[in-house]
Amino acid sequence: MFRSKKGFTLVELLAVIVILAIILAIAVPGISGIINSAKKGAFESDAKMIVAGIEYKVLEASIDSSKATDVPAEAADISANVDKYGANPANYTSVVVDSLSPVTITLTTKTTSEFGEFTATATRTTVTYPAQP
Repeated sequence: MFRSKKGFTLVELLAVIVILAIILAIAVPGISGIINSAKKGAFESDAKMIVAGIEYKVLEASIDSSKATDVPAEAADISANVDKYGANPANYTSVVVDSLSPVTITLTTKTTSEFGEFTATATRTTVTYPAQP
């Protein structure tokens, strides 16, 4: 009588494991790059939102002088009050207002923030990063 063997041989299992390892070696760096790009994009969006919030406060103060106290001063670190502009203060170590005309800020995030660690200068349309040494 013939017995039919069911299952895979050791060679077949090793071949599948090697193929999966090769696929992972190719895919992991790509996925990592996508995640970093998404974090950078979210950070840039957050920075532009803060700038837009400050611009709104400046515009509001120009229309109604009683609201001038809501406008941050130049050179002020507003990181503790950044939630007024729609951002989470827990993400930032500093948010300094460089200029109010046009509104320009310099942001530094915490290493543990949802974005990772970034430092940048932002206006409504651009976010620039300092040159890396």
